[in-house]
Amino acid sequence: MALFPGAVVGAQVVVVNDSITRNALPVATVRAIFSLRVQVLDGHKLTVFVLDPRDPVHTGFSKDVLGVFPYQLEAAWNRSIFSGASRGPVIVNSEAEMHRRVANTVGGVGYLSQPVAHESIRILNIEGSHP
Repeated sequence: MALFPGAVVGAQVVVVNDSITRNALPVATVRAIFSLRVQVLDGHKLTVFVLDPRDPVHTGFSKDVLGVFPYQLEAAWNRSIFSGASRGPVIVNSEAEMHRRVANTVGGVGYLSQPVAHESIRILNIEGSHP
């Protein structure tokens, strides 16, 4: 499994439910998924799982992987929610809960600070330059 090159500790990997057949996506597409602009992938409606925006792992993921500040990501969520385009991301309380929820949700996508082995999730390789 490939890891995001140069990812920092705090948010090293994007994980997807095994219903998502893609092995890799461009960083711009990953950013669009977590900004709720891409809501379907491989024929499955995506469910985006995130940690509380104040969580250091979420902050690291936003800044170091997606290349946006957490407040910019929240603003994108609010636009999507208020326009009726989505219901927003599912906020989970811990990485363990994120791992479990992504594994048990068709179309689930999230992030973890450490790679983990599990039969129902895969690590998504992120193509392109580091933001």
